[in-house]
Amino acid sequence: MEENNSKEINLLQLLTIIFNWLGNIFQNIFKTIGKALKLCYRNRIVVIIILVLAIILGQYFSRSSARIYRAEAMAMINGPQAQTVKEVMKQLQASSTRNKSLSFGIKLSLPDSIAKNIVQISSYDVIDYLDDDVADEVDFDNKHSLSDTLNLKMKDRLYFVIKTKNINQVPIVQNAILNFLNTNSVLLNSYNIEKSNMLSTINICETESKRIDSLARVNYFKQNDQQLNIENNKLLIGEQRKQLFYGELIELQNIKAGVQFRLEGFKAPIILPSNFVVNPIPENGRVKYGVISILIGFVIALLISILIENFKYLITYLKSE
Repeated sequence: MEENNSKEINLLQLLTIIFNWLGNIFQNIFKTIGKALKLCYRNRIVVIIILVLAIILGQYFSRSSARIYRAEAMAMINGPQAQTVKEVMKQLQASSTRNKSLSFGIKLSLPDSIAKNIVQISSYDVIDYLDDDVADEVDFDNKHSLSDTLNLKMKDRLYFVIKTKNINQVPIVQNAILNFLNTNSVLLNSYNIEKSNMLSTINICETESKRIDSLARVNYFKQNDQQLNIENNKLLIGEQRKQLFYGELIELQNIKAGVQFRLEGFKAPIILPSNFVVNPIPENGRVKYGVISILIGFVIALLISILIENFKYLITYLKSE
């Protein structure tokens, strides 16, 4: 009994310590907020001016002409691997508006009126959790572990993202990106080799099907010698069945059908099952930037208020030897 009572007391003490610790944390937080509010009230004119300037600046960066929209699309890769396509896409991701030779206009053969509205073009890996050729997640952070053998990067698709100031120009930019990728010599060679292999597989299946069909006909009408055979404890005289190679023909037909199905979508090295989908909510909307500007302005105002109230001590410290 004494041992049980000791355990109960220790548990109650532990809970009391935890609640006291949490209480002290919340109490210190409220005290800090209270001191900050007092500090801001004493320097309210400075705080108001900085907050107004921050809000004006935030609304300026979220004005209609500067709003940035995000367009996304899943890209299917025919022939080359996803990593090869990402290496080619690095040329677009490294584009710069300051250097004309590295601009989107030069790389994508776009006029300046369209190229100047492109903010960013990116590509991301697609993760397959169950190794069932179904896309489960897009690795937007580019932090997927290469040693993870369960969650694999898909080799036949990538996720493309365009950030632009003009959503009406997205279809033009989409065609320019596809033309840039589908005319790349490395990607085009891989595509042509893979397509040639598929066509050869179909031809082999057709040739083998005709050969096996002819062999089956010859074998069916062939007169075999009478034979004695014991099967399932029964004495059989002569051949009881004809070999028509049905299984081999079905297998060849399945292989051919699978390759033909793949070939239907083999139109170019990179294709988009669906066009780029534009998110109508801008990344730098007025509400979002309004909240951010208020938070940043409050922090800056708080720091300036602390500097103002401790200005004398700062000057004295600087003057001291």
